[in-house]
Amino acid sequence: MIDHGPRRPAIRALAEGDLVAAIGDVHGHADLLEAMHAALADEIARIRPEAATVVHLGDLVDRGPENRRTVELARAGVAGARNLTLMGNHEERFLAELAGRDPPQARWYAMGGRELLAECGAEPVAGWQERVRAHFGDDLLAWMAACPRRYRHGPLLFVHAGIDPERPLAMQDPHTLLWVRETWWHHPGPYPEDVAVIHGHVPVPEVDLGHPRRLAIDTRAHAGGRLTALVIDGGRMCTLTTRRV
Repeated sequence: MIDHGPRRPAIRALAEGDLVAAIGDVHGHADLLEAMHAALADEIARIRPEAATVVHLGDLVDRGPENRRTVELARAGVAGARNLTLMGNHEERFLAELAGRDPPQARWYAMGGRELLAECGAEPVAGWQERVRAHFGDDLLAWMAACPRRYRHGPLLFVHAGIDPERPLAMQDPHTLLWVRETWWHHPGPYPEDVAVIHGHVPVPEVDLGHPRRLAIDTRAHAGGRLTALVIDGGRMCTLTTRRV
């Protein structure tokens, strides 16, 4: 099911004819992402912008049952748009574990690695990496490792987790972009270069479109069955949510 939120003035206006959409944390729920891609493709076809960009905000993997298919969907992207995927802290942790820890670290296993290994038919014992690499394939793993940690689109900054408001954008710590939590939320602002930050990482029950500086769009796809995207079209914005009924 698709829920289409009402349009309202954008947190930062883009040029007329420019559309950018951001998709929140998916965590292996490929069915919700597939439905979201179809909904965004329909939205783009209806609006017919001069340019359309779709940004996946990271955390494609862990916690859910279809991690590989989720990554494949993100790489394929949305028809009619330029597509890019940001690194999330779960991708970073997964790839770090895959690079050599044996057995996998208990913290990663508990925060979503359990479900990922189960999908691959692997156990958290010596040699688990071989099964996981065979399941994902080297090409898909290399694509994940090459995902950037941020994307700037005019007055908008897209990251997985957040920023350090006290540091220039060009000097942000990569760890902060993927891992920071509530500590930056209460900064009085404005943020560097007066950007608005679009992010996931910390789940919210609903997207607060009234915030003047940042929009958090992780609506707990892995727990509540709701995946949210933010669509900014020129001077307007709205949310799209795919959910199970």
